[in-house]
Amino acid sequence: MAKVTVHEAAAPVHVDQKPRFETIQDSKGRTIQLRKLGPLEQGRVVMAVGGETAGNQTYMSGFALPAAMVVYIDDTPYGLPQTLTQIEGVLKELGEEGMEAINGHFINKYEAAKAEADAKALQEGLGAEQAAAKN
Repeated sequence: MAKVTVHEAAAPVHVDQKPRFETIQDSKGRTIQLRKLGPLEQGRVVMAVGGETAGNQTYMSGFALPAAMVVYIDDTPYGLPQTLTQIEGVLKELGEEGMEAINGHFINKYEAAKAEADAKALQEGLGAEQAAAKN
């Protein structure tokens, strides 16, 4: 009878190449770390602020969700807010300087993504023109 040797292969290890948090600095020199909110976390923020407040798009996108994204201000950790009072506490701690830094960060990300999309559209447009010229 033949001898069979079985070797167990090690499970592949998944290494997340992206940083877990995005780090920014405000004008006071504080380091603010932000997390990306998934659908579950976003839903929990909506529940935390309550139905009527959640209907205020300006408050949600300009204040509640950015505050909920804060993981650290310097070395002080912040969990996902469970109540409107906790969201307001993070906003108070951020102050104008922290909110300006967060808003500036998102504006920069938007502009970079838009420039990339515009460049891609321009390339695709030139590609279509060149293909049409060949015909």
